[in-house]
Amino acid sequence: MAMLMHQEREEEEEVIQAVLRGDVDRYAELVDKYQAWALRVAFSLLGNYEDARDASQEAFVSAYRSLGRFRASAAFSTWLYRIVVNECKDAYKRRARSPMVVASVGGPSGEVEESTLFVDVDDPTGNPSDQLANRELSRRLSGAIGELPMKQRTAFVLHHLHGLSLEEVAAVMGCRVGTVKSHVFRATEGLRAQLSPWLNEETL
Repeated sequence: MAMLMHQEREEEEEVIQAVLRGDVDRYAELVDKYQAWALRVAFSLLGNYEDARDASQEAFVSAYRSLGRFRASAAFSTWLYRIVVNECKDAYKRRARSPMVVASVGGPSGEVEESTLFVDVDDPTGNPSDQLANRELSRRLSGAIGELPMKQRTAFVLHHLHGLSLEEVAAVMGCRVGTVKSHVFRATEGLRAQLSPWLNEETL
């Protein structure tokens, strides 16, 4: 695994150097590789497909313009995460929050699909009643995440929904690991407070 990651970083560095030397068409390789992923991250943070699409597109433009400042000592994906998150922060500040659009973080085609759930806790092996309850939990959890303060939402989403380590989240957010832990803890407590009344009703 470590060898594959090292090889991947070398390949990305080769593409970046080619772009910086003037072979700008090769930037499309990075866009193709991370486009669906960036859209999923942006949608997880903004909860609105149009905003997420705009933020992810702006992130790639910003990354291209700043490519000369990228340092190979860091993973390109971590650097791009930070740019996507910053674009989402700007979008969040620019616009009044839109109602949460309940949608999927990536369907079979890798694109966000409206009308399905972006936080999927469904168990395909469960019975119809369990599947219905899980779908309702997904809907409520999606909405509750959308109510979190932006820093808490960012830390929670990156760590729990996108699988980044606490150290990676700290690198993306530009803060200490202890601060990330605090954001994740507060987010978890906030979600528990919002969901507990409904969960208690479900168990009665």
